[in-house]
Amino acid sequence: MFSREEILRVAKLARLDLSSHEVERYQKQLGRVLEYVKELEALDLEEGSVKHVPRDAVAFRGDTVMAFLNTQGILGNAPSLHDGGFSIPTVVEHE
Repeated sequence: MFSREEILRVAKLARLDLSSHEVERYQKQLGRVLEYVKELEALDLEEGSVKHVPRDAVAFRGDTVMAFLNTQGILGNAPSLHDGGFSIPTVVEHE
């Protein structure tokens, strides 16, 4: 399980202001994710094939290039542009 301090550190990096209830909830949820990863690590994958695919798994769509005709319309909504694209502020800070 993640410690409270670890959750708060990740929240700070993500610029999230979490309540005490949310910290506890994320501790439990992330703990469950780690437990699942441990289960996956225990699987024998020598053959390199998937043994089980969930019934509700979504098939991947084809990876095809498609032209987008309204680029100027989308960029018209941007608060800031740079070199013909969106300009966004830095979200990862170095400590």
